[in-house]
Amino acid sequence: MQQLISSRVYPSMFRILLALILCVGPVFGLASHSTVSAAQNTQSVHIEVNGEQQFWQNAPVILKGTTFVPLRDVVQSVKGDLKWDARTKTAIITVGRDKLVHQAGSNSIKINHVALAAPVNSRTINGTLMIPVRTLANALKADIKVQRTPSGQIRVGILTDQVSLLNSEVASVDTYLREINYPGMALIARNGEVLLRQGYGLADEQTMNRPDQKTRIASLSKAFTAASILSLAEAGKLNVQDPISTYISGIPKGDQITLHMLLSQRSGLPSAFGRGEGTKLEETVEEIRHKTLKFEPGSAYLYSNSGYVLLAYVVEQVSGMSYADYVQQTIWGPLGMKDSGETSRKVHTNSGFVQQGKGWAPAPYYVSQSGSGTIYSTVDDLLKWDRALYTDQILSQETIDTMYEPYSNKNYGYAWILKENGMKRTVFHNGSGGGFSTAFSRNLSDDITIILLGNHAGMDMTSLLNDVEARTAEALQL
Repeated sequence: MQQLISSRVYPSMFRILLALILCVGPVFGLASHSTVSAAQNTQSVHIEVNGEQQFWQNAPVILKGTTFVPLRDVVQSVKGDLKWDARTKTAIITVGRDKLVHQAGSNSIKINHVALAAPVNSRTINGTLMIPVRTLANALKADIKVQRTPSGQIRVGILTDQVSLLNSEVASVDTYLREINYPGMALIARNGEVLLRQGYGLADEQTMNRPDQKTRIASLSKAFTAASILSLAEAGKLNVQDPISTYISGIPKGDQITLHMLLSQRSGLPSAFGRGEGTKLEETVEEIRHKTLKFEPGSAYLYSNSGYVLLAYVVEQVSGMSYADYVQQTIWGPLGMKDSGETSRKVHTNSGFVQQGKGWAPAPYYVSQSGSGTIYSTVDDLLKWDRALYTDQILSQETIDTMYEPYSNKNYGYAWILKENGMKRTVFHNGSGGGFSTAFSRNLSDDITIILLGNHAGMDMTSLLNDVEARTAEALQL
């Protein structure tokens, strides 16, 4: 039996999570400036951790609305190791595969070299170092549900991290991602079975990335645009050899540019378009009407976001639906991809980060356009997409094969790039924009899936993907 190395938080982290609950002072009738005793505040609270009732003795200290928990007790409760540097007043903690560093009196905790911000500084009270509990809870990725029963009892359900997973076979890949300080989510699966599902680095300045985090997928969105066009083709509503002029007027040499050329990045259209927030798809199409072609249609390869914007507009013209509604109806809905959709400010995803001086800062909101890079998703939803491409559920295998064909010397198909190594075939794509860097690899020969959804700008995702592929193959002896 294969051994699993789980990054789930140990159920014995009870004091941390009780402290997080008690942060909500008004629920328990607590004054924000009071010091709380366990006997006073646990009697009327029913607490469960992973379904098991708990009886706790110690409670946190609440000062000016912030709950603090004793660090050494916390470390002991999670079966961690704490070393204290008296000279620098620094605690060095090891919990599972994570290393945490905190200096007394500061307002941050470093987790694997990433600084997680706390709302206030830690305090030393009666000789005990007390840490703001929300910061620790965020670091440990715990979920909490608080309910009040009709009788007035508070019921608290605590669920420790149930989504992170690491199979010992690919532990070396996890070690590599930690060593390079990879920021984002990662998933590795073999034959659809998840071997690694992890979050790394910051989701924002006060929370850590969890592997179930919704995130922007940038140009991985293009595969859904291509599949939408092909589903309309299978329904007999269009043909990929149709010229774009059949559906959109005024495109330069639109009677020569076919849908096939747009799909395979051989239209000659330049890539860039205006990205003003609130710009309608029709307005971007109008902008593209005034572009100058870089070469004769079909004569060369040029990656073009504009081309995929036109394809999204074709989807709308032919289907009579918005692009997002069509993809929802034909792909996300049927596959149960409940955490995928077209991004708006109403959808909470993690933050993208851009370099600022020697550090990193949250990026401005990432504005794209339908068809090219607007979709958000999760590693698990993208795995559902991966599995569907081995079936006829969305498209026939004959049609899917046309997505993988290399139509230029760049081996670009329809939103997938073909890579061959001997008899082995892999298709992949990468993306970037607005502080996000992504990659998706599908080894068709060995059925190995690698999904990397990073949230830092400027990452070389092709090289990173190659490294992860090589380390995965070595680890699995492929």
